[in-house]
Amino acid sequence: MAKKILVTGGTGLVGDLLTKKLQDQGYDVNIMSRNPEKVKNLKAFYWDSKKQEIDEKCLDGIDTIIHLAGENIADGRWTDQRKKILISSRTESIGLLYDLMKRREHQVKAVLSASAVGFYGDRANEILDEESFVGTGFLAHCCNEWEKAVDQGTEIGLRVAKFRIGLLLTPKGGVLEIFKLMVKTFTATKLGSGQQWFPWIHSDDLIGMFLWAVENDNVKGVFNATAPNPVRNKEFTKTLSDVLHRPFWPLAIPKSMFKLLMGEKSELVLMSTHTKSDKIIKAGFTFKFLCLKTALQDLTK
Repeated sequence: MAKKILVTGGTGLVGDLLTKKLQDQGYDVNIMSRNPEKVKNLKAFYWDSKKQEIDEKCLDGIDTIIHLAGENIADGRWTDQRKKILISSRTESIGLLYDLMKRREHQVKAVLSASAVGFYGDRANEILDEESFVGTGFLAHCCNEWEKAVDQGTEIGLRVAKFRIGLLLTPKGGVLEIFKLMVKTFTATKLGSGQQWFPWIHSDDLIGMFLWAVENDNVKGVFNATAPNPVRNKEFTKTLSDVLHRPFWPLAIPKSMFKLLMGEKSELVLMSTHTKSDKIIKAGFTFKFLCLKTALQDLTK
């Protein structure tokens, strides 16, 4: 019998792709929502982590929880209040499910969670694997708190796996749309120095990682969810320009402009994280897209 899966953040960019793929594979998929009556094609259960309210029936028959919930890190300025919301939306949501598991019977065996390479902070050219220490800055702090909250599941006997996601490339929406707009409007150039490392991943491979973790009970711990061949910002934009047959200009948008316009949030485009994906490959996962050009060709065809 196929596993029954509960997805938090099921209507987001990753969640939408993942729930459709899971259903295609024959899984029974439910999601959590603040407005379950508006959800179509999926069974949705009510929750509100801010109010600490949840429909306790959401766990009925569930074998695996996939935790993707969290406010969009790129939305709004990073005020102190916004930072608290970004963290609590990730930590309090999974905490609400864990609290429910502690007070009622359930069949949940595994929790698979998103995280991000922001865990490492800005590390220049340092090569980063899953044993590398947490970095500095808000993104690192947010990811660390997120992962610690998810890890609480091990205390109630759950298998926990976390994926530190890099620059996610999707067919529609997401960060690739911003770069495509730059290229198509003939403004493709370096961001800052252009030397910062971009650890990218094709959405098919990220979705594949979650499926792989659902199907393999020995998958646990933390994994870098990034393609084996990260590139620098300059190479990323130039490759996209080549794929879309548009020019790449040997100019740069200065760091100072990003910091002026975005404030602390500028680390989203200026930070450098050179990740390795050796661990997940050795654990048995096979990437479909190893080369950035091939990935971009697939996503823009």
